[in-house]
Amino acid sequence: MKKIRNQMSEECREKLTILPGFFDFHVLEVERLAKILMEKLPDANQEVVLLGVYLHDLQRYRCLEGNHQEVGAREARNVMVEYGYGEEIIKQVEDIIRTHSCDKDKLPTSSEGQILSSADAMSHFYNDFYIRIATCRQRNSDEFKQWANEKLERDLNDKIFFDFARDMVKERYEVIKSFVNLG
Repeated sequence: MKKIRNQMSEECREKLTILPGFFDFHVLEVERLAKILMEKLPDANQEVVLLGVYLHDLQRYRCLEGNHQEVGAREARNVMVEYGYGEEIIKQVEDIIRTHSCDKDKLPTSSEGQILSSADAMSHFYNDFYIRIATCRQRNSDEFKQWANEKLERDLNDKIFFDFARDMVKERYEVIKSFVNLG
């Protein structure tokens, strides 16, 4: 698992098309938050969750076209096969990657998937995600506000599966929402 983590870190650093520092500001934050959630949910398979953390945005690391979750799951399978993981672990990780964005018809059902989805959403409240997007995207102020408000609501209400986790970010949510709606 440590080799996969290091490989993903290197891939992110080599790609200039994704946000600079993506692995450090996003993936490592998702890892930190997933570990906090797993402390409160000790029955979750830590290996599955952490592999999901390192591989969930593989489609972005590799700047591949197509559905974020499906392409990411396929690429994650290839990486895990390369590192000798068994089919059972591979299928579980593919599943949590396919559902981590919580699209209407694809919600995580396992605790591992709910942890990944929650930690992914929570990470947006613990770093400068919205500032980075605001400065990197080609959107006018009104478009950014609309996108950010929708993303904030989705992250808080649709992607975080545990009340205690939602409570952890609630104050940050309020601050970011105020910031987004300034002006």
